[in-house]
Amino acid sequence: MAYKDFANDFRKGITGDVMFFYGAEDFLMEWALRQVIEKYVDEEWRNLDVRYLDGDRTDAYEIMGEARAFSMFSEKRVVIVRNYLPLFRKSSDAGADELLAFAGEKMGSSILIFTVDSRYSGELTAYGRKMIKAASSYEFASLEKGDLRSFITKRVHAGGKMISRRDLEYLIDLSGYYNKDSGYDLTRMDADILKIVKASEGDDITSGVIEELLIGDSDRFVFNLVDAVVSGNRSKALEVAETIIREEDGALPVTALLIKQFEIMYDAVELSAEGYSIPAMAKMTGVNEYRFKRAYQSASSYSKARLKELLIQLYNIDRDMKRGDIDKDVALELFSVTAASH
Repeated sequence: MAYKDFANDFRKGITGDVMFFYGAEDFLMEWALRQVIEKYVDEEWRNLDVRYLDGDRTDAYEIMGEARAFSMFSEKRVVIVRNYLPLFRKSSDAGADELLAFAGEKMGSSILIFTVDSRYSGELTAYGRKMIKAASSYEFASLEKGDLRSFITKRVHAGGKMISRRDLEYLIDLSGYYNKDSGYDLTRMDADILKIVKASEGDDITSGVIEELLIGDSDRFVFNLVDAVVSGNRSKALEVAETIIREEDGALPVTALLIKQFEIMYDAVELSAEGYSIPAMAKMTGVNEYRFKRAYQSASSYSKARLKELLIQLYNIDRDMKRGDIDKDVALELFSVTAASH
């Protein structure tokens, strides 16, 4: 179930006494926990009536004991068990089966909530799947596009700023939220929005501020270097390479990023020839759409054969750098000049 299912059930009071939260979004799980705590536990008594149990240090009998205890001063006692091991790891807990039966009972005096962090949610065991059926379970998956737009807009407005639809889409593309295995989630999005709002001087959030804060220095150097070499500006390419060497001492990591960018450029040439759109190509390759657009634009300056030559050259440079067969700074400078010679 998505977070909307939880919100709807919670509003109707049908979430049950035992719940199980899992999925890709820790941010949404924490939000749901706050909803439960704020509803059932008086703020002044939360240190007594909200219990947190570490799932790799507790067992089923301790969990059931905590859940059977009565609230001291609030409407209900809330017991939160984080990462109970049998849910995602093979574990010998003698009372685990009894806990499954317990999960289907009505307690009345307490709310018991199991949570599994996003990093473990893809590893649920057979026991974990049984818990999904036994408890009131909610999968907090990544937000759909419309919900993500609302999430961002709400926070931007709360910060006293405005954002255009175009810049909103740019922020989403640049963040990589929908990239496969990107690791970029709502927790990071929330933090980045806060930085963007604070860094924006006027009433409107601009693409320049978004780009400045969401693109790392290494990526920015790579984009600048690629722009210089594809334009055939050898002096500019050499200048950027020397800046990387002087200010970042990043010849080796930047070379790795260059390889990635030229690989994307090669893919762009191949897929474009087959008639795919940029969004479709980005989705197929699992690449951030912003990065893919940059690569697609750059690739038009080269033939497929030339891109292949430059990729092989980069692979060899990377190998020789790691072996110590060539000075990394000299290698980056030589590639920059060579690539700019179309």
